[in-house]
Amino acid sequence: MGTIILLGALCGLAGAFAMTAFMAAVSSAFSKRVDMVRALGSYFTGRVEGSLWLGRLIHAVSGLIFGAVYLLIMHWMGALTFPYPLFLGIGFGFFHGLIMAYVLMIFASERHPIEDYRKATLEEGLLHLVGHVIFGAVVGLMAALLSFGAL
Repeated sequence: MGTIILLGALCGLAGAFAMTAFMAAVSSAFSKRVDMVRALGSYFTGRVEGSLWLGRLIHAVSGLIFGAVYLLIMHWMGALTFPYPLFLGIGFGFFHGLIMAYVLMIFASERHPIEDYRKATLEEGLLHLVGHVIFGAVVGLMAALLSFGAL
């Protein structure tokens, strides 16, 4: 069980990195308000300056936790052999993304201390949904590769 948790955490860290990279790329091309990591950090600091490190830390720790949870669920389902982890990871990411898009658009955007982040749109919610699907796909793909002994 400890091995599953450790591997899940590592898969989650990689997934969080991929999701953060996607959101940063979209943020630079689309709108700075989509910069999820800075928005997350500034939610707690109350200012944009210096919020990036806290946002990265929170997102990395969340990736570790959710990656472990995803793999634990897959393990309990007996679905850690290819292709099940990939499909389950995408599905978990989609479900997780729906919840987080709702939280972003309804809860967090209304209460964010920075006015620029209080304007969450449907497009931004969709981008966060896609980011979570990417997270789940990376976690699932890595778990599938682990089933082959490739990692």
